This record gives sequence, structure tokens and C-alpha cells, in this order.
Amino acid sequence: MNLDKYFEILHRAEQLKNNTRHSWTSSGRHESVAEHSWRLALMAYFMKDAFPGMDMNKVILMCLFHDMGEAFTGDIPAFQKTKEDSRREDDVTAEWIRTLPAPYDQELGRLFDEMNKLETEEAKLYKALDKMEAVIQHNEADIRTWLPLEYDLQLNYGKEETDFSEVTKNLKEYTDHDTREKIRKAQSAGYVKEPVQELTDHSAAKGENMGVIRLVLGACFTNCYIVYHKTTKRCMVIDPADEAEKITECLETNGLIPVYIAVTHGHTDHVLAAADLADHYHVPVAVSRIDAWRLMDEELINSRPYVTKPYRPVRPSVLLSDGDELWLDDLRFTVMILPGHTPGSMALCTEGAIFTGDTMLAGGHGKTSLYGGDETAIEESLRRLKALDGDYIIYPGHKEVTSLDKERRS
Repeated sequence: MNLDKYFEILHRAEQLKNNTRHSWTSSGRHESVAEHSWRLALMAYFMKDAFPGMDMNKVILMCLFHDMGEAFTGDIPAFQKTKEDSRREDDVTAEWIRTLPAPYDQELGRLFDEMNKLETEEAKLYKALDKMEAVIQHNEADIRTWLPLEYDLQLNYGKEETDFSEVTKNLKEYTDHDTREKIRKAQSAGYVKEPVQELTDHSAAKGENMGVIRLVLGACFTNCYIVYHKTTKRCMVIDPADEAEKITECLETNGLIPVYIAVTHGHTDHVLAAADLADHYHVPVAVSRIDAWRLMDEELINSRPYVTKPYRPVRPSVLLSDGDELWLDDLRFTVMILPGHTPGSMALCTEGAIFTGDTMLAGGHGKTSLYGGDETAIEESLRRLKALDGDYIIYPGHKEVTSLDKERRS
């Protein structure tokens, strides 16, 4: 092969490093197609003792080349891929193979034909491992990168393909155990959606005029609070996480009248319904001065993998600083700026209750690994909250409602 053709092939293959998959890595970034193919080949290599009669070199080649078409088309997640998408990928792969010099054109042509027919043991093993690598990668990623449909998909994906041998059945069973354990831990941490609490009321611990409705919304199972005045029925929506139609339905069912939308911080999972609600009810959006820019950064908000309906930027009209107040009739909410989760994270403190966003969660705090996060700052913010006099109900951005006394002891 002459060097011009050799480098042409290498440059095309480099696209597999650039093209990302739906899956996320454990470090919090999208994996590339090349990374998927590399580990898939590794999985095959370490299976050769389990399949001593199999041509494992052929399986490894299948693993390395199986997604070569995505160097031209990019990756489409399995749950979105159509027959037409698959046909297009097959066609562009076949066309690329025809451009290769001998003997590579014939060798790869036969290899892809065998992979597509799925009749040989080698092809069946490659396909089973291909499915399992994706499931394993999802188990390694933060569960908050999963889409809602993936909780069932994780346990069903690859079941048919792994049924061809006891070895791959055992691999599937082991992987399913990891999936169930990951979901169980996420449920314990509050990151898996439980039945929505339509109306939670802790009147004994706060003013008699305040009611609280909690909705658990979106792919990240974010708490959206509707705080209302029991007499006037005027309310404030705190963290319009997602699914604007559910928030609207709840407001109308309970006869509530929004006067504010308050955002504790500018992360995607807390703002996706903000534009729809602001447009529908013509009410101001309140956020800290420091995080206000985030609500206007459409690209930043839409970069998260769970965004299914594109976010429309919102221009906040109420910019808050530490010590500022929001009033809901005779209910007063004092702003506390609590950096750490984001630089401008805030809490809203009222009689007997604090809406803490992701600064204080039951048993801990929100992650500080995202852009703008600061572990030292969030620890100082937590100390500030815990230094407040008396006990408060804590309404966090995720997980269950807790109390300040309980968090002081944790």
C-alpha cells in the first residue's frame, strides 16, 4: 500500500476519536466511538480462554472495525437508530471498503459480510460483547447521565444476543447485577424518580400561611417546589426543573397563581421549564446576580445529555444578592448566596424552612465537579447554613426533604 492511501485511511479512522457516543465515561465526559471499539477488542482478547476453539483474532478485528461506518455518519444511539440509518451506515462502509487496495478490500468485505449475517460463532460473540460494552459503560457513568428510558433498557439490552452461549449469558447476568445495584444505590441517594408527592405540608414547622407542593421532575429527578400562600393562593415556583406541562397542571389543579419563578442556581436540570412557564404566566424570573448569565447561555444548558426538548434562554428580571428579600404577600424569603455547587448558588430562607437548591442535600451536598464548582466554597456554605439559629425544614434540590438539625448531626 502506498503511503498516500495509508495516511488517507488513518485520517478517516481518526474521526472515530472525534465522533462521540451517547454514553458517558466515569470522569464525566462523552466517550468516543474509538474508545468503545478499543475496549470491545480488549473484551474479546480476554475471552479467548472461554472460547478455545474460536478464531479470536477474527473477533478482535470485528470489534475494531465494526463501527468504521460511523467515521462517515457519526453515532446514533440504539434507541433512536432507524432501519434507514443502519442501511446508510452499511452502504457507506461498503463503499469505503471498495476503495481499499488488495488484499484489504476482499478481507474486510468478507469480515463485514460475516458480521452482518451473524451466523458464525465469531460474529455472535462480537455482537454480544458489543451490546455488553455499552451496558458496562453506562454502569460506569454517573446515573444522572441516563435518560429515563435507559433504566429498563439497561436490563433488556443485549439479552437476545447474549443467549447464544453460557459464557455470554453469565456475562449478561453479572452486568445486570451491577445495573440493579447501581439503581438501588441511586434510589437510596434520591436520584431515581419515586412517585411524585402532590402535596406535602409541614405546617407545624413554619408559618401557618405557607404551603409547599413538591414535584420530582426530569431525567435528573430534580425537586421543583411550588410555595404558596394558603389564603391568597399566590405562589412562587422554585426550580422549574422540566416538564412544564406537569407544573402547569399542578398549578391549575390547586388553583394557584404564580407571581415569581425562582431559580436556586443555573444548572440545566433546574431550569428547563423556565421559559415555558415565564411565557405562559408572564411572571418574572429571579436568580442570583452571579448565576444569571447561565440562564441566557443556550449552548451551555443544552449540552447536557438528558435534554430532550431544547432549552430556550431566559433573561432574568430579578437579580438577587445576599440578604435581598422576596415577598409572597406576607411571606418573606431571605436570599443567602452560597457558592460551591455553582458560584452563584442561593438558598431562600423563610420562617422554619430553607430551600437550599443543591448546596445542602440529605446527608451531604451537590457535586462540585461541574464547571464553576468549588469544594472548599461549598464546605464553607454548609457551615454557614448549620450556624443558623434553631431548626429548619430543608427543601433540597434532590433527594428527600430533611431538617437542619439532622444535617448538623450527619
